Amino acid sequence: MFRRFIAWLGIGRARFIFGLLALTGLLSLMLNAVQPPEPWIPTAQTALAALFLVGAAIAVITRFDGQERRQILILIAPALGALLLGLFVPQWFSALAVIAVGWIAVSLIAGRAGVRREYQRAIKHMRKGQYDQAIAILSDLIKAEPEQADHRRFRAELYRLAGNLRKARADYEKVVALAPNSGVGYNGLAEVYLQEGKYERAFEYGLKAHELEPNHWVAAYNLGMIADRMGKWTEAIEYLKRALAAKMPDSRHRLLAHLWLLRAYAFTGEDQSARRALAELQNEKRGLREWRIIFESEQADILRRVLGEDVALAEQLARSEQSAALELVRSKRG
Repeated sequence: MFRRFIAWLGIGRARFIFGLLALTGLLSLMLNAVQPPEPWIPTAQTALAALFLVGAAIAVITRFDGQERRQILILIAPALGALLLGLFVPQWFSALAVIAVGWIAVSLIAGRAGVRREYQRAIKHMRKGQYDQAIAILSDLIKAEPEQADHRRFRAELYRLAGNLRKARADYEKVVALAPNSGVGYNGLAEVYLQEGKYERAFEYGLKAHELEPNHWVAAYNLGMIADRMGKWTEAIEYLKRALAAKMPDSRHRLLAHLWLLRAYAFTGEDQSARRALAELQNEKRGLREWRIIFESEQADILRRVLGEDVALAEQLARSEQSAALELVRSKRG
């Protein structure tokens, strides 16, 4: 969980927080060494603690965009103010800390309960294949909260499930407009264009997503998949290695990443690397089970069309000897 938080926060912001912690902590320890103790030292140490809290809060808040940033500011600012006051009035600190935690809890419940209910209703319709009803719920939410990018993203995914790629593309474009510093909308556009077989456009949007979120695995994974479809083996290797280095959480994604790496290595004549990729693929048996379960769902039609042949090939390779695997990969590509 800690690694995932760091990946979400970004290396730059994470280094800022840890650097600020190290600096303020070191200065506080140095003040403890002052002899004889001066009466202003506790106040200075309190100020250093406050500086760290404010700096860390700013780093987290600036990770969000637009409407999300305003919402998180409303959530954090009063709680942070209570903690800062508690630092300077120590006898009140325990009570103010309880108030800060209580404010965050109440704000989360008040701010998200209604949305959760709407999302839950939409998800129930989605699971039944009732996409029109699910889309109608999200459309009402969008009318009520037009600046909330998450609603557009969810509706775009519903449109994709319903096979309406034109409207899905329009919603993802709106996500980009609402959250231009997030890779979510660009990733969505890359996936839509990939689904349409427009690989050049898909790669273009994938690059933009990866530029915005270079430490997240999704954009690199998508770029590796698109490059595989285009036969851009060098680029496929580059981005798939980045995706794997970013610690993909699911075995099914690692399985396909190793498959595409294996194919890229096979077509660039890097047989030794291809054999290593094959060994990694064969270690991801759980990923094959995950894909079998997913493909049984009616909602997996898109995934079956986009990834079905790859999963079938991965299943064959999982049972293949090394010598036969490379020939199988090359023959399938042909």
